[in-house]
Parts: sequence; structure tokens; C-alpha cells
Amino acid sequence: MKKIILLALSLFAIYSSSISQIESVIPSDKPKLVVGIVVEQMRQDYLERFWNNLGDKGFKKLAINGSFCQNANYEYSLTQAAPGYATIVTGCEPSEHGIVSDYWFNALTGNKEHCIETKSYKTIGGNPSNFSYSPKNILTTTFSDEAKLFGQGKSKTISVSLDPIGAIISGGYTADAAYWFDTKTGNWVSSTYYMNELPAWVKEQNDKKMPDDYLQREWSPLLETEKYNTAQADSSIYEYGIDMVYKTFPYKYEEISKSIKDYELLNLIPEGQTHLTDMAIAALYNEELGKDKFTDFLFINYSVSENIGKLFGPQSMEVEDLFLRLDRDLGHLISVIEDVVGKNNVLIYLTSNHGVSENPEYLADNKMPTGVFKQHYILTLLRSYLKAIYGEGDWVLDYNNNQIYLNKTLIEDSQISLNEFQEKVISFIINSAGISNAISSHQFQNIIFTHGMPKKMQNSFNQKRSGDIMISLKAGWIEDIPFVCNHNSGYKYDTNVPLIWYGWKVKKQNIFNNVNITSIAPTISKILNTPAPPASTGEVLNSVFNNK
Repeated sequence: MKKIILLALSLFAIYSSSISQIESVIPSDKPKLVVGIVVEQMRQDYLERFWNNLGDKGFKKLAINGSFCQNANYEYSLTQAAPGYATIVTGCEPSEHGIVSDYWFNALTGNKEHCIETKSYKTIGGNPSNFSYSPKNILTTTFSDEAKLFGQGKSKTISVSLDPIGAIISGGYTADAAYWFDTKTGNWVSSTYYMNELPAWVKEQNDKKMPDDYLQREWSPLLETEKYNTAQADSSIYEYGIDMVYKTFPYKYEEISKSIKDYELLNLIPEGQTHLTDMAIAALYNEELGKDKFTDFLFINYSVSENIGKLFGPQSMEVEDLFLRLDRDLGHLISVIEDVVGKNNVLIYLTSNHGVSENPEYLADNKMPTGVFKQHYILTLLRSYLKAIYGEGDWVLDYNNNQIYLNKTLIEDSQISLNEFQEKVISFIINSAGISNAISSHQFQNIIFTHGMPKKMQNSFNQKRSGDIMISLKAGWIEDIPFVCNHNSGYKYDTNVPLIWYGWKVKKQNIFNNVNITSIAPTISKILNTPAPPASTGEVLNSVFNNK
């Protein structure tokens, strides 16, 4: 009798194992888990440039075994971090989702407003403050919001990032949690928008004190120096460096930490990427993502590349080495996800929220058209010009994000036509070196631009949050900022980013047609059979998936 029972148990174990193997091989009707990976400031050409030095388990694995959209673009001009994240998850342009920039000027209050900052909530788990963050400035819902609403809240959404912008915006309105790194305490923190207390597993992650261990290390090149044959020399003159002092390998963290306060350095070193990867894996396990029939969402947003990119430039050894190390972290992440959920049960997309320009000095030395736009000097000249025409008065309230905000109250009280005033401003500044386009809010509201830079500028314009005049600089130009490069234009170096789909029913192919990043959200909604975000305008990418 015992032998029969043992035999039955053995057969049942074999049967269960076989069923489990079959389920991991045959894709489910829809993915059990959607993983959105965003690598900030990752230009499309990075993969090609770094290809020979990449491993086989990270970027290459996704690109070779997935659908690689090599001509994916943002179709707006103010290519900053926050608009990119919002465009990915809402499927519409900044003119519709309202996150037109990382911050904007509020003419009514005279203050700058951060895209996610709010005084209605508090930060929990870290340094106490009088404010925290929430997604309430997004003017529409995201694809995970719609899926959660459709499924009566049974899906789970977790979003993680070192920087709060990526965590908050990616997670949308209905995220169960968004976690980011607090540079004061070295903890993973969240907002009372999501919870009143951190879960036990997050507290356990914080108790490990990994940032303290990371900051005892140093950053040396992963490979021999001669293998970085697409990068400038380590001692390149085109680098700003960390704290304007540390510009060459190795970077000894204990020494740098003497001038970089608290845990801020973790935002500038490869270990920051590893710390985020470990947090994402911990969320995968502890939140039991992808374990039932209701599709869950995990958003992982890497921001160290943004910070290092601005300090060293896209041609630097530091940027390439950072991506080679991220490649290893991605390989580990993908391996764990496939082990836990199964390749055929998970849909992964990887993209970036913007690209980046070249260093103007580097372009100039190579006889390329370029320049640095002296915005403060131009603004001073403009104010003098307006006083000469209209008399004394503070006619210009602010300039930021390539936009001029006029004092409309003063203009109205002076019985001056706003349209006429805007045209005067445009006629003056358009002659400034570096400006290629200047368009007024009146024109944006009365003309539909159909192509070129004016269309991209209009896609960045929101009637409530944008300025009275928006400018576009010439290709190769950037504003006068304390970095070696920047991103805030509609040119290819800022708009062209990788987009790779991998996993559930994804075909192995390269796609060279133009793809608007707004296509990500409605495509995911379609395969989940859930409503697309209401403001989404992107096309569904049917060709990515095997629909047999």
C-alpha cells in the first residue's frame, strides 16, 4: 500500500512539474506581468556604439530575441525627463497629458511648480519634510490605471526609481506603491499618497544599509582601456566631472563623499543602478507579481545615466562603462524575472525618456555648427527693448524651459493687445544667435502646425502651463547651463531612443519604420484587452506580436 501511495505521489509530482513546464513554454492569453524599463538619457546610437563590449544577457538578449524598434522617437520639442515618462505611460503628447516639463512657471502665483511636488502628502520612511510627491499633475490616466480600473483593482502596480519623477509618473494614479531613494537617509521611501507605513519587506531592504557598503568602494573601468575604442580618452578636455574635480578613473567614493553630502553620490555611480535593480527584484518576490491571472505591472526607471551623462558627455568612457555595468544588472534582472514568472508570461519593454546633445565645444572643435545660447543676456536685452517701446514696467515675469512668460496683467492694464505684444517680442528675439523658431501662445491656439519643428513645439504646448513665447534653438545649440551637454530640443539626438519589446508572443525582428513613443501605452492596452488611456493618440504596434 505504501508503495502505491509513493508511486501515486511521484506521478503527481511529475505531472505537476510537466504542467508547470508547459505553462512556462506556452504563452498565456495575456502576459501575467508587464515590466517597463526606462533608462534615462539613452540615445539610440548607444547600443550600436557599445555593442561589441556588451554581454549576452542584457541589452543584446533583448535586442536579438525581441522586436527592436530602431527608429522610435518623441514627437515634441521639450525633451525633458518628466514629459518622457508621462508620454510613455499615457500614450499622448505633453500638450494633452500636461507634464510639459520637469517644472513650469505659474503666472498666477509667480512661483515655479515642480511636476510632481505636492504639499497634500508627506514622505514616509526617510527624511521628514513638509511636502512629498504624487501623480496629480498628470491630466490623464495611464495604461496601468486603465487596466487596474478594468480589473476591479485586482492588478498590482509597483514603480521604483532612484529619482521620484520616474517612480511617481510611471506608476500613475492607481499604483499600489512608488518607491524612490532618499539621499538624506539612504532609505527607500514613498508617499502617504500610497500608504501610511512602508511594508515590512521595504524596511528590511533599508535595514541592510547597502548604500553604506557601496560608498566604501571605487569605480574603475570594467574593461581594459583600449577596448573603449568608441569613447574619448579618459582625460578628455570635454568633461565637467563630479563636483568639477573628479574627472578620471578610478573614482574613490570615500574621497568624493567628503564634498558630496549624505547619500547623493549614489545617484552618480554604477552602484546606484545595482541598488535599484535589487529593489526591483525584491518587489517582484515580496509583492508576488505575476502570480495570478490578473496582469501586474512593474516599472523600473534608471536615472544614474542622466546624471553621469550631463557631467561627462555622450562620448566619454564614463558613460560607456556605466552602460556596460547596467548591462550586467539588466542580465541579472531578466534572468530572475524569467525564473520567477517565465519568459512567455512576461512582457518587457525597454526604452528611454530622451536622448542627449553633444558637447558644444567638442562640436566646435570638429567644425560642426553649434553654440551656447546666453538666455540671461538675451532676457536682459529683451526687457530693455520692451521698456523702450512700452515704458517702465516688469513686462517679462520669467524665462525657463525655452519659454518666455509675459506679465499679462500689466499688458492688459496698459490696454495693449497681447497678440501685438507677443509679435513684438518674437520680432526682437528671432534675430538672436542660436534661435531657429519662436512661436506665440496665440499662434499655437489658432494654427494647427502639421510638420517640422513647429509641430513638435505645439506638441509641447499646454494652454495652462506653457509660456507666452516658446523658442527652439538651432541644431547643436544648448542653453548656458553648468553641464557639458543637455536635452531639451526636438532634434534627433534628443528624440531618437531605443524601444525594445521582449517576452510574451513578441516576434524576433528589427523594425525600421518610424514609431512614436505614444504607441507604447495603447499597444499594451490592446494586448491586455483593456481600455487605452483616454487621451492616447499612438498607433497600436500589431507587427510586434505573434497573434496566431
